[in-house]
Amino acid sequence: MTESNHPNESAPSLRTRLVRLVVSIGVLTGVTVVFGYGGWIVLTLTANVAGYDPETADGDRLRNRLLSWPERNRAVMRSNGHKPLPMKP
Repeated sequence: MTESNHPNESAPSLRTRLVRLVVSIGVLTGVTVVFGYGGWIVLTLTANVAGYDPETADGDRLRNRLLSWPERNRAVMRSNGHKPLPMKP
């Protein structure tokens, strides 16, 4: 950490720093989940409401690919990086 330029300011207490850490982890986890599955949710809603259901270059529905994307990444991590990394959904 850097020192403050203001002599009247003291470093935050340990409790304050722990609360900030827990809140940061909670927010980042929530954002990761929302953005990780958010694309699938948005595409599913637009497919059901507006009829817009984009396809990939090989004809698969993009929303189905996005739904399986996290599991494919987990499979690569479980293999200790020995499986090929899926670069696109």
